[in-house]
Amino acid sequence: MFFRELLYITLFIVFLLTLIMAYNYVKPFRINRKRKYSTLFLKLSYLVYLIFLLVFVFLFLLFGADKVEYRITDSVFFGVLLLLFLPNIGILIRRKIKNIRIIYNYIFTAINLTATYYLLIKLLENRWFV
Repeated sequence: MFFRELLYITLFIVFLLTLIMAYNYVKPFRINRKRKYSTLFLKLSYLVYLIFLLVFVFLFLLFGADKVEYRITDSVFFGVLLLLFLPNIGILIRRKIKNIRIIYNYIFTAINLTATYYLLIKLLENRWFV
């Protein structure tokens, strides 16, 4: 019993540190002069996505790992796996895109918002907030 609570506290600290490191990497309020709005939307949508992803993973580890009614299907697993990598790759390679950066920022803002919506729907379906 004690080990389980210690594991949850450790996971919470790791997820919190992940969020802090992502915030320091993204620097959401350091705005580009040429692409003010698209850059701001991309960075903020990524941070919102990351918060929902970490909440989803944390709650799945709390409730979903050992209860049969909270098991996720294969399609949900692959959807979350895709959502785990796509926005992160998008935020990491954004500086290498030069020509179509504004369009790129808006596309990945839409991807981040779609991923956030998907995770929120899955959280509500599993009733992990209750």
